Amino acid sequence: MIVYVDVLFVVNFFITYLLLLLTRLIVKENTKTLRLLIGAFIGGVYSLVILLDELHFLITAAGKIFISAVIVLCVFGFKRVLVFLKNLMVFYLSNMMLLGVILAAWLVFKPDGVAIKNDVVYFDIPAGTLLLSALAAYLIALAAVKIYNRTTGKNEIYSLTVFKNGQEIHMYAFADTGNKLKEPFSDYPVIVADSSRISFDAERVIPFNSVGGEGTLKAFRPDKVIISSGKKSVETDKVYIAASSVDSKDFSAILNPEIINI
Repeated sequence: MIVYVDVLFVVNFFITYLLLLLTRLIVKENTKTLRLLIGAFIGGVYSLVILLDELHFLITAAGKIFISAVIVLCVFGFKRVLVFLKNLMVFYLSNMMLLGVILAAWLVFKPDGVAIKNDVVYFDIPAGTLLLSALAAYLIALAAVKIYNRTTGKNEIYSLTVFKNGQEIHMYAFADTGNKLKEPFSDYPVIVADSSRISFDAERVIPFNSVGGEGTLKAFRPDKVIISSGKKSVETDKVYIAASSVDSKDFSAILNPEIINI
């Protein structure tokens, strides 16, 4: 079989880019396009390893995990171990989703040039056809993710970055439709964040009334916050952040959904 280096690189660059786009949508990270391109470039270069016998170890399971970790780190950075592992697992999930759609199409249409033997998929089709198939698979997977997000409503988890006095704090936030808390003088919406994640001096005392009773929360106004979910990103300084206890392993803050529509 003749292998064209340029075609091999371009195909894998494109497919890796689609996988990273899908991963970004699922993990709700506001990752810059340049980082995505760098990750896709690494994926394209990695595909050329099959031509180098002296680098055979890179196509082993350990080698593939290592390269995947490098790609995820380059694209999404490192915030903490659990976040990194989550992003890595979602990247693999995206791979399975994309391959799953392609395999489903094979089972239905049985096109020439695609064969499955001993659980291994072989593609002997033109590069253009493979790229179009990958794009179609990506669009189908993208639609499935968006449908899922719509069914979960506004109660989603977002990436939240808080900027204050030159400091930058990243955490995940849950958009709770039940959180309608506002600062009484400015009428700005309030984000309730776990007190262990923030340590700024209080500027306001915000009263609240809940099922559990009444009380007050100490709050401050950040220089700005960035809230992102896939491609959607909201940046605002018209918000207050109140310190409280947030008992969850999945998020450290609770959003007033109104902020997302600012």
